[in-house]
Amino acid sequence: MSEFSANEFPSVQELSVMLPQYEVRQLIHTGQDGAQYLGRQSALERKVLIEILPELAESGVNTLMERLRIRARLVHPSLTAVFDFGHTSLGWLYLVSEHVEGTSLETLIEEHQLKPKTAFPWALQLCEALQIVHDQHLPHGSLSPQTVVITQEGKLKLTGIGMVPNAAGELSWLEPFQGSLSGDIHDLGVTLHWMFAKCPIGEDGRLSRDLPPAFATVLRRCLDNDPTRQFLRPSEVSIALKDALRGEQVKAETQTTRARMVVAPGAKQPTGPVPVTTASSLSAKPVPPQLQPIVRQQQVSFFQRMDAFVWKAFSTGLHLFISLASVGCILLLILFKDKIVFEENTALPMASIEEIEADEKPIPAAVMGALPPAETLPTAPIAMKPITLAPPKPEPAPVDPLIDLRAQYV
Repeated sequence: MSEFSANEFPSVQELSVMLPQYEVRQLIHTGQDGAQYLGRQSALERKVLIEILPELAESGVNTLMERLRIRARLVHPSLTAVFDFGHTSLGWLYLVSEHVEGTSLETLIEEHQLKPKTAFPWALQLCEALQIVHDQHLPHGSLSPQTVVITQEGKLKLTGIGMVPNAAGELSWLEPFQGSLSGDIHDLGVTLHWMFAKCPIGEDGRLSRDLPPAFATVLRRCLDNDPTRQFLRPSEVSIALKDALRGEQVKAETQTTRARMVVAPGAKQPTGPVPVTTASSLSAKPVPPQLQPIVRQQQVSFFQRMDAFVWKAFSTGLHLFISLASVGCILLLILFKDKIVFEENTALPMASIEEIEADEKPIPAAVMGALPPAETLPTAPIAMKPITLAPPKPEPAPVDPLIDLRAQYV
């Protein structure tokens, strides 16, 4: 394959004359097998990518045309579209495709801009886009972080479909296509390893230790060369990734539920939530042993739970009995307060009327004879002077017997 320099490919002005239906604006890249230009299709008002290829033999042109016809049938938002293909007036081959404004996955990984929360959704979009390509029985042939582009809206675009890397590592349409569906599954595993671990696979085939076990199992099946163990379709990889993520989430929730830790005496009790190991936290630096709290797990036996239950029941019953007894005493006092009988104080004996009448002595006869007879007494009225009596002393207020009873009760 002959190599071309930037001066041998048409300039922007020359290509504008060759392709008047397009507005050629800028030369983007010059490689070993072609040059890429940024243009605009005026009729449809859209940006396009124009690729110029050197003239091929008739057999090579027919083979390339067949590949491009199959490629042009792939229309999906996650795939770059092919718009036009033909010859210029000077014998150059030109290919017009969709221009994608975004950043390649390779650049995001090198600049450490690929976040864990976006890596998994993009991995599912990548599996979906590759499945659409395989549904047309067309292998991708060059799947890698270089051919996966993330648009400005955060959507994934799959590029380089049907192209082959050349000796210089550039994607080319002129190299013989030797891709396969199983090879795409292997390349998918390599790309997913880059997305999740941010590093390549080891030379001995070992995966990164930062991968969760469930995700590592999925990638091993992608990289397995045995057709009986390797995934057959990209959609199967997508389902396996969802199951792996669900398993990791259930495992994390189980660890959180069972993490009832008791801080040992002398250790500082942590105030925050219990840390849970997730796929995004596996690459974090470990905490030094001297800074970790000394903890032990509390295990409550059956007899301890039984003792706690009996003591709680006894205390509840005791409080209930005391409350009922107090309420009963108060009710009895209210109901029978009018039926209480007080005994009279018999310390000082009191004389009865019969005893007083018995003690009276009769008037002597001498005294009775000295009195004049009643017939000789004057009949005129006798003037009686009023007798002034001393005011009676106030009687003491009656004492309520209930007052004395209440005093004795208190």
